Amino acid sequence: MATILCYGDSLTWGSIPNGGRYPEHLRWPTILNALLGQQHHVINFGLPGRTTLWNDPFLEGRNGLSYLQAALETFGPVDLLILMLGTNDLKRHFNVGAYEASKGVEKLIEKSRMPNTYDFAPPSVLVIAPPNILSPTGTVAESFTGAMEKSQSFHQYYQDIAIRNQCLFLNAAGEVEPSTLDGVHLDSQANQQLANAIHAVIVNNI
Repeated sequence: MATILCYGDSLTWGSIPNGGRYPEHLRWPTILNALLGQQHHVINFGLPGRTTLWNDPFLEGRNGLSYLQAALETFGPVDLLILMLGTNDLKRHFNVGAYEASKGVEKLIEKSRMPNTYDFAPPSVLVIAPPNILSPTGTVAESFTGAMEKSQSFHQYYQDIAIRNQCLFLNAAGEVEPSTLDGVHLDSQANQQLANAIHAVIVNNI
């Protein structure tokens, strides 16, 4: 049995556009587990607002780098780590772009390969470039001012990071786009499509 840890933000957690959380069976990690079969264990460790490595002054505990080692040891040994972070890095108050987000992802990859308390073998890593942000509306509009343009570069920088660090790679923007209800989060159909795309990437690599 392979243990797969999905380390992400609200797109992994299962946020409904403009508020709420999808039932478990509609979140892409759960759908992925169903596609892979019960011989695998897919863990949804998404958290709304999580960044790659930035401390958010308005949300506590969202620095992804600070919690990754604890997550890997909590659920370890982990065979495959799926990283889909960076959307929240583009919030206006961080004042960074897709390049900086990709460097944050690279730090997460490095952290996952460091020695740990229990001598777990380092996991394989799948880097997912997040979906492009559409025109943000509703409750997320102010936070993501200017993020739509920045997100267009996710795939380029993330692919470079994945290749350089010998990781699997998926460009989510080539598979799904956010709901027009808020321009950031995924509808239920996109969750299914993303799970299908991830399954296709990893089925021969776990």
